[in-house]
Order: sequence, then C-alpha cells, then structure tokens
Amino acid sequence: MRSFSSIAVLPLAARIVAAGKYDAWKFGNMFTLGSDSSVITKATYTLVPPSIPCGTVISNKDDQPWMSIWVGISQSVSDQGSDLFQPLLNWAPDNSAAGCPASNTEWCVAASTFTGSTQVAQPYIAIPSKSDVDFELVYDASKGVTQKVWINGAMVSQQTDVDGNGKAPTYIYSSNECYQGACGTLPAYSWSNLTVVLAKADKTFGDSLQLTGATSTGIKTTDDGKTWHVDTIKINQDFFYTDGSNKQC
Repeated sequence: MRSFSSIAVLPLAARIVAAGKYDAWKFGNMFTLGSDSSVITKATYTLVPPSIPCGTVISNKDDQPWMSIWVGISQSVSDQGSDLFQPLLNWAPDNSAAGCPASNTEWCVAASTFTGSTQVAQPYIAIPSKSDVDFELVYDASKGVTQKVWINGAMVSQQTDVDGNGKAPTYIYSSNECYQGACGTLPAYSWSNLTVVLAKADKTFGDSLQLTGATSTGIKTTDDGKTWHVDTIKINQDFFYTDGSNKQC
C-alpha cells in the first residue's frame, strides 16, 4: 500500500508530468510568478484549507488516489533538475493508511522538498478544520531554503534543504495535484497574504503573474519592486475524474 512517506508523497511539478514520466499524476488550477533573473529570498502566505474533495473514486484499495495542494519555490518551472521546495497539504480517502494522522475529513501538512528523484519531507501533521495555516520560505545562499509551517500560530513543521545544483529560487508557483486522476471535485479556496521579497528590486516582476483557473486581487509593490504582495489568489473549483468530466457533488 502506498503511503505519504514513500511513493504517495510525490507531489511533482507539472514539468515532470509534461515529460511523461508520471502519467498517473494529474495537475489542475494554479498560479505562477517569477522570472529567470530575480532571486526570491523570502515568501510568506496563508491558507484556510478547503473541504476535502467529494466524488473520489477508489478503484484499488491498495493504491488509493490522493489529493495535494501546494505552493513552492524553485529555480525553474521547466528544468527537472531544479529542486522544488514545497510545503504540502495532502489528503487521501484513508488517511491513516497513507501515513497521515488526520481524520478522513481533514488534511495533513508537512514541510517537503522534491529533488527530481525523491521527496524529502517531515512527518505529516493533522490540520483541524477551519484552521489558519501560515507558511514561510526563506532562501539563504549559504544555508539553502528553510521552510516553516504554522497552524493557528503554532509552528508544526520545519525543514532546511540546499538545492542539489546550488541554484537560487526565482519562481514561486502552486498546483492542485491528484494521484490516479480520480480525486473527484475539489472546492475553491484561496491563498492569502502572499508576500514575495526579492534579492534586488525588479519593477517588472509583477508582470509575470500568471493565473490558470484562478483569479487574484492584483499584485502590488510599495518599495519600487523589491517586495511584492497579493492580498488573495483564489483557486477555482477543480475536477479530477478519469473521464475528464466536471461533476458537482
């Protein structure tokens, strides 16, 4: 049986799927922000997790689908050799079998890094319903990227990793991700209070915001391009069915 601590915890960037390496992973609505030239030194954001998906189809109890939502930073959105620093929210129909201590109506969260070949992650922590989950990603050239996660103000997960290629992160992006493509209907939710700090000011950085199945309140800077802020990025309701349908449930 898959578990979040091994194969089932592999939330891969869409770049991997595009290469046809992991056809069982399906990706949905998302945002991207960044450029090759602007190093991200810090990113903070908040999430109140949505309700769990409905309409999930389990074809094999020993290989159940699971849903992941995340925001991560990386040097690239297309280079498979670039590490992706991505604290994860995960849910499965049978959370306990998947290594998540939450009830089957709740999500789990953990600091986590995908290296292109493996997932390095902390133990999963249950998120009580309607909790505020805060995230912080900090890049230091000598230490790497430090991820921190808080639930209702209490730190619950932390991890520091150095990019395998020694590259600085220049992109921040999100995704809805479904293993087996049968997770069902995921309710809309919002990433809020997203703040991105750059190593050097870039007045055009905000122009790079791209939304797929999402809307935003707009991105602004108050210091000529070094710090950027978005009040809310709403990720629309998303659908993961093997027949490609959009079902309400």
